[in-house]
Amino acid sequence: MAETPPASGGPVKDADQDAIILWHVPLSRSMRILWLLNELDLPFSLRVMDLRSKDMREAEYEAIHPVGRAPALQIDGSVIHESGAMVEYLCETRGPHLGRAPGEEGRLGWLDWLHFAETIGQHIANLTQSHLMLRDPATRSLTVMKLETARLARTLRLVEQTVEEQDWLMAGGFSGVDCAVGWSVWTARRFVPLSPALQAYADRCAERPAFQRALPKDGEVVLYDRDFYEVSDA
Repeated sequence: MAETPPASGGPVKDADQDAIILWHVPLSRSMRILWLLNELDLPFSLRVMDLRSKDMREAEYEAIHPVGRAPALQIDGSVIHESGAMVEYLCETRGPHLGRAPGEEGRLGWLDWLHFAETIGQHIANLTQSHLMLRDPATRSLTVMKLETARLARTLRLVEQTVEEQDWLMAGGFSGVDCAVGWSVWTARRFVPLSPALQAYADRCAERPAFQRALPKDGEVVLYDRDFYEVSDA
C-alpha cells in the first residue's frame, strides 16, 4: 500500500535506501508500474510528478533520472528507469505468479508481450507529443499524426486477435504483461476507436481493484484532459 506522497520527486535520503519508491506522472506509462505494485500489494512510497512543471528538470530529480522522465523506481538499493525492466524485475522478485521464469512454459510469449507493450507505447507517446506538447498547431505535422494514428490502430490488431479468444494475454490468466499492454490499450482509446474485443479487454483491466487504486486522485494534475483526441484536417 502506498504511503502519503510528497508533492514532487526529491532526493532519496539514506534512511530510504531500502524502501520501494515510485516516481509517477498520473495517466502516463508509469501507471503500469503503480498498477503492478498494487496488484502485488507491496509497501511503497509514491512521488507524484507534474510533466508540465519544472519538477522533472530540477537537479534533485536529475540525480534520480538523468533523462528527466517517468517512471523511476527505487528498489533493492538501485534505481530502474525502464518500465519494462520494472515489470520483469517486480514479477521475478516479488510476484512470480504474475511472471514466467526462465525455462518455465510460456516464458517466450510473456517476454514478447512485455516488449510489445513498448511498441504500442511508442505510438501513444508520439501522438501524445503531437496533441498535447506541441500546443501551437503550426508546429504539428498532420501527416505524421495521421501515420501514427494508423500505426497505432494496426499495432493493436495483435492484441485484438488474442483477447478475442481469451480474457488475458496469457492463457493461464492475468499476469504482469497485462499491466504493461493493458495500460497501452486503455490509453490508446484516446486516439483510436477500440474494437469490441479490445474495449472489453480494456474494461476488464479497468475493473480490477488494483487498477482502480492506480487512477489519479482528486486534485492531481493528469497527463490527458480529453477522452478522445481527433486528428483534424483543419
